Amino acid sequence: MPSTLIHVVLADDHPVFRHGVTSLIADSGEIVVVASVETGAAAYRAIVQHEPDVAILDINMPEMNGVTVLRHLARTGTRTQAIMLSVYESRVYIDQAFEAGARGYVLKRSAFQNIASAVRAVHAGGIYLDPALPERTAPHRRLSSSVDEAACSTLSERERDILRFVAFGFTSKEVADRLGATPKAIETQKARACTKLGLASRAQIVQFAILQGWLHGEIPLR
Repeated sequence: MPSTLIHVVLADDHPVFRHGVTSLIADSGEIVVVASVETGAAAYRAIVQHEPDVAILDINMPEMNGVTVLRHLARTGTRTQAIMLSVYESRVYIDQAFEAGARGYVLKRSAFQNIASAVRAVHAGGIYLDPALPERTAPHRRLSSSVDEAACSTLSERERDILRFVAFGFTSKEVADRLGATPKAIETQKARACTKLGLASRAQIVQFAILQGWLHGEIPLR
C-alpha cells in the first residue's frame, strides 16, 4: 500500500452508486473516500472541511449541481482537483465542466471501469477524459492567441511528446528521464515549441493539448 493515500470526496445523489464507487476505489489500495455525500451543498461543505486531493462530483445533484459547486470552490482557492461524473456526452456539458475548473470527465456508464484511473490522473496533475467519449466531444477552450495550423505542422515529434507530457503535469526532470535527455535540453525544446505556437504558459499548453486530442484516456505512466 502506498505511504500516502489519495483522499477523495465523493458526491452523488444515488446511494447504491456511491457505495459501488467507494468500494471500487478502496480496492485499489491507494485511494480512500473521506466523505460521501448526496447533495451539491454537502459536497461543497465536505471539500472545504476535508480539503481532499480529489473531488468526484455528479453533474446533477439536489441543491447545487456539480458545475455550480466548482464555481463556488474556485473562490476559495482550494487545491482540490475535480472529476465530473455525468450521463451526458454532449460537448456543451463537457465544456461547462472544464470551464468551471474540472480536470476530469467520466461517464457514469463507464465509471466503474475508469474512475480509479481518472483519480490517479488528475491527482498527478493531468487531465482525464473518459475513453468512451467521442473525440469530437473533447472540450474546447480558446487560446488567448490563435494557434496557426502551419505552426503546428512545424513541431517535431520530440516537441509534441514534450508538450504532451507537460500538459499531463510532468516536470522537466520527469520528461527528461523518460526521453533520455537532460532537463535543460527538455526546457530548451519546450521553449522552442512554445515559441512556434505562441504559447506563453502551462495553462495554454494544456489548452492546446486538449484541442489536439492528446489528453484522451489515462495519463502516461511515470
